[in-house]
Amino acid sequence: MVGASWDRRDLKMAQDYNSGALVFYPLTDDSAWNGQAALIYRPSEASQLHVSVSSRSRFPTLFERYSSRFGTAIPNPSIKAERAVNYEVGGKLDLTPAVQVEGAVFYSDVQDALIQIPVALGPPFGTVSQTRNAGSGEYYGAEASVTAALSPSLTLGGNYTYLHRELTDPTNAAFRPTGVPTHKLLAYADWKVLDRLTLTPSLETASKRWTVTSSSLITPARYYRTGAYVLANLTAQVTVTPTTDVIVGVRNLLDQRYQLVDGFPEEGRNFRADLRVKF
Repeated sequence: MVGASWDRRDLKMAQDYNSGALVFYPLTDDSAWNGQAALIYRPSEASQLHVSVSSRSRFPTLFERYSSRFGTAIPNPSIKAERAVNYEVGGKLDLTPAVQVEGAVFYSDVQDALIQIPVALGPPFGTVSQTRNAGSGEYYGAEASVTAALSPSLTLGGNYTYLHRELTDPTNAAFRPTGVPTHKLLAYADWKVLDRLTLTPSLETASKRWTVTSSSLITPARYYRTGAYVLANLTAQVTVTPTTDVIVGVRNLLDQRYQLVDGFPEEGRNFRADLRVKF
């Protein structure tokens, strides 16, 4: 199978208010082609293999183009879309009627990546940053999942992802791609305790990930790894009627302290309640 799309972005207005006057930014438009091709092969009723290649773009957001980040950055209306060429090979297999496994390996070549480049303005502004299409790199990894229906009332499952990212900043040898862990694992169980009650305990864990100091008082910015974490969660679903469910859950049951981004701790133990009605 093959597919293609053409995307266009038209900017109608870009204004700022600075020192008592309106600032009118240039109106820049952009367009990009995207394409994908995939080959799927089924050697048997219980197995399937696939290989795919795609070329995809990502337009910069209004924040990336125009935000001054509270006076620490210069807007750049002319930045263009990032481009990634992605390759994937994978498959799935029914080991038994009750056990299914899936997996894939992937590679991405990233060009024109948007990164913050330092710009020296001199006194009284000092050095600020500007978003530019200056980065390039590669991502590669693998993912796998398994689902096992051990009985009509108990299903176990889990998935694991390994992701390695290399992204370069020509102006900063210390630069690291932030926000994504190298290893991530989720394991869960669906246990139908009663006809109307299903419990779903789960365990999610992730390895360390890169982040960067967010305070302007720390110069130059320092890249470091946040800690790994393991979260225990529990969800209960009660079927009130054939069309109505009540769902209650707790995440981070053990109240672990962790953070994903510098200076922003994640939630501790937190609860949720939902009402789901099927029409």
